[in-house]
Amino acid sequence: MDDMQSGSTTESPSDWFFVTGKTNAPPPSSSRFLRAMHPKSEIRADRTAIRKILALGWVGQLKIHGHRAQIHIPACTDVEPVAYNRKGQIHKKLLPPAIVAELRRLFGPAREWNVIDAEWIKGENKLFVFDFLKKDGAVLDDKAYPERYRLLPTDFLSPHVRRLPLIKSVEKCIEALGSVEDWIEGLVFKSTASTGFADTSIVRCRKTPKRS
Repeated sequence: MDDMQSGSTTESPSDWFFVTGKTNAPPPSSSRFLRAMHPKSEIRADRTAIRKILALGWVGQLKIHGHRAQIHIPACTDVEPVAYNRKGQIHKKLLPPAIVAELRRLFGPAREWNVIDAEWIKGENKLFVFDFLKKDGAVLDDKAYPERYRLLPTDFLSPHVRRLPLIKSVEKCIEALGSVEDWIEGLVFKSTASTGFADTSIVRCRKTPKRS
């Protein structure tokens, strides 16, 4: 991701990013792209490496083969949610109305903006949500990942949105890495102690290619 400020700053109309199905216009208040954590390091897909990182208090999670989507959901229902890619650019494809309705239902803020991080499988209209970055206008960079994760809704059914579960055992990690599903790339492991969105608080673990 591009380096961008995640703290609160004075914003001007040139900072506004807003998309609707028909027009581009500044919303009542804007929501900046946040530089969320992205894995730069990697561990081996074997039991020893996984056991060591879990013993350090890290947790695993599926790595979905989709489009990274940082989604900003406004409290104002006259303003459309905005989906940014990993580089901070607005996705060319607009969020479908069915997904927008689910985002408002599940993640609508009491005030200002909520921001979630997800992988978007565009061809299937599926969102796999894994992080809460801003709640009611407050950036959550003072919280560790488990605290942010607990803010995501749990008891819901949706045809379009799924919260990615945490994986805490070696056996479950190995099972995930053995998946034959193309939409599962492997795993990421996230620190439960580090606060904020630093890249050092996440590592990737790729599936081992199957030999023919």
